Amino acid sequence: MDEARLEHSSPAGRHVRVTLKALPRRPHPARDELLASWIGRLAKANHCSAEELCGYLGLGQGRVPEHASDLRVADWVRLCAALQRTQDEITAMTLPDKMQHSVRCVSPHDFQYCPVCVERTPDIVLRHWRFAWSMTCEICGQTLATKRPAEAVSDRLLARAACGAQALKSAVATNDLRRLRRMDLTLHVVSMLDVGRSASVISANERERLMALAAIGVGMTRPLLGAAIILRGNDRAVRELRRVFPRHRRVIERIRRLSQDLDRRLPDRPEADHAPKQETCETSRQGGSERALQAARQAISELGPDANRQALLTRADAIWRLLSSVKS
Repeated sequence: MDEARLEHSSPAGRHVRVTLKALPRRPHPARDELLASWIGRLAKANHCSAEELCGYLGLGQGRVPEHASDLRVADWVRLCAALQRTQDEITAMTLPDKMQHSVRCVSPHDFQYCPVCVERTPDIVLRHWRFAWSMTCEICGQTLATKRPAEAVSDRLLARAACGAQALKSAVATNDLRRLRRMDLTLHVVSMLDVGRSASVISANERERLMALAAIGVGMTRPLLGAAIILRGNDRAVRELRRVFPRHRRVIERIRRLSQDLDRRLPDRPEADHAPKQETCETSRQGGSERALQAARQAISELGPDANRQALLTRADAIWRLLSSVKS
């Protein structure tokens, strides 16, 4: 299949036969390579721009195709003849179209890459590098690198992010809309409470992305407990939750009651825990919220997300009291 013939009508009404030849230079696509990446390498091998090559292939002069929907107007006879690939093989190199849920887990940009594969084949982009749940390269097993790497990442954060990534991948694969909505709510709460500057699972900032994935993992196991510890003594955050999530007031009230119940279930706090009198009420609440959040993270980090609920509460309260006494 070195060439193909295509017939079309000329302005005079005659049938014109055009012979389509394959591209003279066709480097083989890598396993799981993104179509846009391969077209870019084909263009470089044939000494033209990617836009010019798209025009020659019958894809138009616009954006280089990445999603399956970008090929709806493709001239498949011309495209298959020039690339020497079947329609199914070409379609398999594209990203899935927009998914039917609100969790954005397919990145429109190259936010991570494999240093080993890129060194071996410059300018290459593989499909799974665009997925939020991908943390290691499926080709060589190397840990994927982000555009903005963190200076130091703990093993615990990496482990929890991996659990969250696996949960996200499973929910997308099975199209579990209930779990995906729960993940979306978790990311909204994390973003609103300013746990991180971004709650995106496709952030180019490594720490922010790992925090978002870890939040998904924890949110799938103990979401109410974690939220109650974070909201402890923070009425402002409770009011903000009610405003942002008006359809979930029953759940928010349940979390609020649980956070209020913590004081009765845990040992009394010493006087040193209270903020100095010269602080304003707002400053006191914000400081208490930050310390409560830090205590919750440390307790879950020490005991694990599957630890006994009472043990988590007790340990978080002990850490909270220690932090409060230091701040005072």
